[in-house]
Amino acid sequence: MLANVQDNPLGNKPVGGKTSLAGVQDKIVLARTVDGWNRVIDGYPSTHILKPEPRDHPTAIYDEEYGSRFARAVGLAEFDTWIEEFDGTAAVVIERYDRSPDTATRIHQEDFNQALGAGGDQKYQKFSGRVGMARIAGVLSSIADRASMDRLLRMTTLAVAVGNLDMHAKNISLLHRPDGSATLAPAYDVVPQTHQPNDGEMALAVDHEYRHQAITRAHLVAEGRTWGLSDVERIVDDTLATVRELAATESPHPAAYPNLAADIARFAANLAEGRAVGDS
Repeated sequence: MLANVQDNPLGNKPVGGKTSLAGVQDKIVLARTVDGWNRVIDGYPSTHILKPEPRDHPTAIYDEEYGSRFARAVGLAEFDTWIEEFDGTAAVVIERYDRSPDTATRIHQEDFNQALGAGGDQKYQKFSGRVGMARIAGVLSSIADRASMDRLLRMTTLAVAVGNLDMHAKNISLLHRPDGSATLAPAYDVVPQTHQPNDGEMALAVDHEYRHQAITRAHLVAEGRTWGLSDVERIVDDTLATVRELAATESPHPAAYPNLAADIARFAANLAEGRAVGDS
């Protein structure tokens, strides 16, 4: 299935109806039980997402695995992410967080394209203006728990510090709990991308600045303050300190982009010391 994703998108061709979990990168979904990996049939809840190594960007899955470590370190994720080889085909394996502890029940997730009534490429702020960090924060402040706002600022700081340019409105979500309450979903698709061919811009502006290399700590602080947060500087500084520590102590997978740890260490140091993130 990993070698022929397009033949069976997501590896989950249903008996009836349609499947979902769209995205640019090829992926399949499986359910893991005590007996091992299982194909999910006709809508049975999957437990893991698997992405094979993409031909055009061979380091991407290894870069994503490294990015996921930072998300866990700063308290934005608890689910496991690892690299595994299946009969010679490497994949990044991502545990699903939108499942109940017994994995048999889905927890409703709503991405911010849905929450803000945006569609398609409107997930990028420049394309429509329908989405943006302030609008996302506004939704969280009105319907989610108080801790969600703090986590959103940590998520934004992390995206800048590791170069996750593609943190768009479909890559930020709400989790709706069974009791009717809502919270910011864990960080996912945390992929360092500044070394890939792209325009070098953030999907969502930080204090009106799209250019990743130009963003500073002051932009992050100003962005958080516009949301009404009071402890902004501590949140930003604590996040950057954790990123710097992990970049200095943990190496990415050998197949990741060779300068990944050094780039992230430089980005985080520049931000912490008041310089633009891209300064040499």
